[in-house]
Amino acid sequence: MDFRDLNALHAAHDLVVEIHDVSQSFPADNQFSLGKAICSASLEVPACLAEGCGRGSEEALAEAIKNASGATARLEYFVLLAGQLGLIDEETLGDLTELVTDLKTEFTKASAQ
Repeated sequence: MDFRDLNALHAAHDLVVEIHDVSQSFPADNQFSLGKAICSASLEVPACLAEGCGRGSEEALAEAIKNASGATARLEYFVLLAGQLGLIDEETLGDLTELVTDLKTEFTKASAQ
């Protein structure tokens, strides 16, 4: 499967773009700690999916979805922490949470195929 055809990857990509934009507003002392962790975790999700597609087997894709799901849980925690620390406002936190929920839905759909 070409990774460009995977809806979960599109959802993950949208989340990466949003995380990038949000992390730019973090104070300088957090851009290289929590900000870096959030960006790294968000990049890991679509990268896992693309790699799983590139391996060319259903088993590899299933394993990639599991790995991406784990990275998404890590990212979700970092986002919640950033919200609690006041680095992300409530509206943005809600938007990011919705994107994470959409991504999890896509994982479920992709796993069922």
